[in-house]
Amino acid sequence: MRTRTIACLVLAASALAGSADVSAAGQTVPGAEARAFTVSPLTGFPGLSLEVLLYNPPVAEAPWKAPDKPETTKRKIDAVLVFYGKGLPDGKYALAYAVEAGEAKLVQAEIPAEVVHGNFEAAVVLQDRYPSATQVSYRFASGARIAARGTAPLCWSRFHGRVRYVDGGWRSTYLEFHPNGFRSVGSFYVPAAEDGTFDALLPARVYSVLNVNGAGYSIDAMERWAWDYDLTRDREDDFAIGRTELYAIRAFDLNAPVATVFIMFRPSALSRVLRYDADGDGRVSAKEMAAAMEAMKNSPTVIAPELKAEDIEVRLDGRPEKIVRFDMIPEYDGGLWQAQYILQIFPEPRPERGVWHEIKLEVRSKETLRGREIVDFGQGSVGFYRY
Repeated sequence: MRTRTIACLVLAASALAGSADVSAAGQTVPGAEARAFTVSPLTGFPGLSLEVLLYNPPVAEAPWKAPDKPETTKRKIDAVLVFYGKGLPDGKYALAYAVEAGEAKLVQAEIPAEVVHGNFEAAVVLQDRYPSATQVSYRFASGARIAARGTAPLCWSRFHGRVRYVDGGWRSTYLEFHPNGFRSVGSFYVPAAEDGTFDALLPARVYSVLNVNGAGYSIDAMERWAWDYDLTRDREDDFAIGRTELYAIRAFDLNAPVATVFIMFRPSALSRVLRYDADGDGRVSAKEMAAAMEAMKNSPTVIAPELKAEDIEVRLDGRPEKIVRFDMIPEYDGGLWQAQYILQIFPEPRPERGVWHEIKLEVRSKETLRGREIVDFGQGSVGFYRY
């Protein structure tokens, strides 16, 4: 899977106010605590970059049916404006911004901004959607001093497709994008219709985390995760949800002239989790989960399936790959143990440098729950970029 360069993803601000106020690596800016930093360790680019993401949800609210409630409720879906900046000196600023459609200003506001280690993040929940917006103008100021100002263009990719549950049922379901990990600000909620379809415009970029989840979570289904998800272009996708989730997927190759690619993932199988449902009500209570966590102090496979290479299907950019080595590594989680599986593939031809590829995993394990044999299925994916 290759990506095209999107000029509107990141803007290097060219309209900076006054040479004394320019914020670059190693420069001292009056009135701010200057530190040396580099925007990208790969390019060495030292200037200011500001990424602005505007999410206009396809609908303002979506139905939600919880499995233990007779009624269907509504979930409000917010329009969100997100800022990610690099290259300003550390300090506190006022960020004035305007969402614009050509020359027309749709929204104008000012928020406090704090820059730490040259980095800045902020998210604003908007009261309305602005599909006609084309750009966001901004100004970072500390008192009367303007540290930086400019205009960041906005662009989107169409994201559409279908979510399906492998058991053929349906639960209220959503897809949630996290641009820069769970701890970064801003996330974008995309509802799925009752036939499993979804269609939305998302800010164009590579997303750190995509979580596909529904009302059956931990009851009769788990989650479907996608990591480093390439949405720099229009994209259609199909997501399958089963009883196993594949968390923390990571793919990496060697800094060496060989084609080996390593893929790590941590699976959790619902049938193993539900072994701790002592009262048989179909879900694990806090007290029951405490018993599972106590057992996890002694074994990494309390909630993880015990897998072999033949239980895994691997695809690189849609092409099946042979697993040449498969191992389990106990993962220490501060007193608990979980199972990290690591597998190796030897793709030919070797993935190209400088483009985003995608690796998809599908896992099947046979589990026994209350005397009944069950096949727990999980699907997950991860973007793979060869530096």
